[in-house]
Amino acid sequence: MNRRKALSRVCGAVALAAGLALSPAARAADKLLVRLDFSPWGMHGAMHLALQKGWFKQAGLEVEVQDGTGTINTLQLLAAGQVDVGQVALGTMAVAKENGLDLMSIAGFARTGDLAVLMDEKQGVKSPKDLAGKKIVCFTTSPWAPFIDPFLKVNGLSRSEVSVVMVAPSAMVSTYASGNSDGLMTQAPFGQPMVRKTRPASALLLADSGISFPSYGLVATPSTIKDKGEALRKFVDVQLRAWKYIYDGHIDEAVAAIIADRPNAKLDPDVLREQLQAYRPFFESPSKPGLAFGVQTDADWKAAIETLEKTGQIKPGRVPADYYTNALLPN
Repeated sequence: MNRRKALSRVCGAVALAAGLALSPAARAADKLLVRLDFSPWGMHGAMHLALQKGWFKQAGLEVEVQDGTGTINTLQLLAAGQVDVGQVALGTMAVAKENGLDLMSIAGFARTGDLAVLMDEKQGVKSPKDLAGKKIVCFTTSPWAPFIDPFLKVNGLSRSEVSVVMVAPSAMVSTYASGNSDGLMTQAPFGQPMVRKTRPASALLLADSGISFPSYGLVATPSTIKDKGEALRKFVDVQLRAWKYIYDGHIDEAVAAIIADRPNAKLDPDVLREQLQAYRPFFESPSKPGLAFGVQTDADWKAAIETLEKTGQIKPGRVPADYYTNALLPN
């Protein structure tokens, strides 16, 4: 071996050793494009907190976070390969999968169903039967949309008895708050804090009508899981640690992070704080309370599958493994 070749090998070895010694943040970062369900609100806390504190960068990730225009739109963009990860309603993901979108949940946060009909407290609505003759607003890309008719049917109601009016997403809360509707279809922990100061609302949870499925979590396509598995593992780990940090007494930090990341959104910190507080009980697994954040169970998904089959949202024969994986969670 001549001196030139020997020197070249030595230099290569030194460069390799130096590369291995670099911290994750110093190496080329793995890029991920993340899309949320909607415009900024409390459930985005872990995402913005991780951005503000630099936790993604520390994990060797370059993460761009987009606001969304509804869960359905985010799912469509995921399936089309235009984004890598979506934070969306998992029950809606299951319906979208039935309609041909190749998707998989990789972490579950709000594992208890949160969809509800919110009604003016003064109306004294106690059960779904009391909704007859009422005007309720929703929007077409809402997680509620696939479940409106099944919810009415299971409670012996129809669209002719309950007026469900579709409005723009941005107009739904204001339509209710101004008195132009009797109620709204939304997530209870999202909506009740939004209207508390103007027109306090009671909640009829969809789960109380026997319609049960998981709420918010992270979704990717099988191809993205295959191609960017290591980056997704890092991403999921950061998000789980962020949620634990938030609920270990740091909700106000999450609120501040959302506002700092979206300074032009005119966000009410009280609403964001109340949304985060209200969501904590929904983070529990219905089948296994106390389960670590992110972990999904066959039992929870079996209940969801049964519900979705009964309501005609999916065909018989589906199994939990069709919808979720825990493979990307920390060991």
